[in-house]
Amino acid sequence: MNSRACETERIMIPRLRDMTSGARAILGIVTRKWALTGPRSVALAISDVCDTNCVMCWCHSPLLHRESDLPNAPKAGPSSGRQRFMDTAVFETIIRESRALGTFRVVLCGYGDPALHPQFDRMLELLGRLDMEPYVLTNGLSVDEKRARLWAASPAHFRFSVHAGDIDTWLRVHPSGAARQFERLSRLIKSLAAAGRPRVSMLHVIHKANFRSVPAMVDHARELGVKDVLFRPVRADGELAQVVLDQEEEAELRVEIQRCLQLAAGYGIRTNLHEYLVNNLYIRSGLVHTWSLYRKIPCYLGWIYAEFDREGTMTPCLNSKIVMGRIGEQRLRDMWLSPRYWAFRRDGRSLPLRSEPVEGCECRACCMAKYNVNVYNLLHLKSFDHESA
Repeated sequence: MNSRACETERIMIPRLRDMTSGARAILGIVTRKWALTGPRSVALAISDVCDTNCVMCWCHSPLLHRESDLPNAPKAGPSSGRQRFMDTAVFETIIRESRALGTFRVVLCGYGDPALHPQFDRMLELLGRLDMEPYVLTNGLSVDEKRARLWAASPAHFRFSVHAGDIDTWLRVHPSGAARQFERLSRLIKSLAAAGRPRVSMLHVIHKANFRSVPAMVDHARELGVKDVLFRPVRADGELAQVVLDQEEEAELRVEIQRCLQLAAGYGIRTNLHEYLVNNLYIRSGLVHTWSLYRKIPCYLGWIYAEFDREGTMTPCLNSKIVMGRIGEQRLRDMWLSPRYWAFRRDGRSLPLRSEPVEGCECRACCMAKYNVNVYNLLHLKSFDHESA
């Protein structure tokens, strides 16, 4: 078998595993009686440390008056008073046990930048050896030329949090940033997009500092050869409420998005701008409102997804405080098939019949709503619009 054939096989096997896992998950959802596979995706919060300060960030924004609690450098030390990175032994246990259950996609994330984890590149290597697909949410600022070469050979999906299409906007969004960072990041993204093996996309959270720059963001993606761009409205309240668009700015943004829909289509760039216009991703005035959605559709996350914090504590999703157990104390399989997880699945499936959210979950303000909409669409062979349903 020649090298090109070998490479094709390495790419195709995970995709087959992904389809098999998906089919088994759907069968479990339909029967309501079995979990025939593990979670299709697991999210691991491997780092709380960040090397920038995006103005709209929940954890590291300069608008938050908690500077003493935030890292001043991309490293952890004894003086930090708490663990800032996931232990590598915990990481490997989660990965191997979830892989044995059929998990395909692994989201590497956290309250900082996952790429700052001291063992991040070894984590990517392990996921590649196990034929699992890493999904990395990163600002890319820690990637030098050596790391860029490693990433270019990875089958990962790198989604770069950029939030700007030009230097001036970049500096408004990143008060501690520098023009050279934007330029270096742009070169990195362009090189990875040209490499062909990793999947590369860009993320822009829209708020007061950048909402007039959506056309520049689309142009920037075209310049870098990126074909997948995700836009999200900012979620913010309290001290961060000042970054939320007012009604006039929202109206101005909608006009701009209409123009950018045609612009992106002309460039052959996939975006979610139409969805943004239709339902604003269930966010109004910076706050998530999803209870009306769950009066109509169930929560399916108990069959397809799981979260792990830095210590390896397992919860059903980011919005849930229901602790299923902790890696090292229990096997992942035992937690996934536990009575507590089955109770969560039953409660989630019955949401349209309930008068209250699932206890321990933020069903009224669920940031995982789109996952459930996607599954509902698949099961019902229809397009579902949250606002008009």
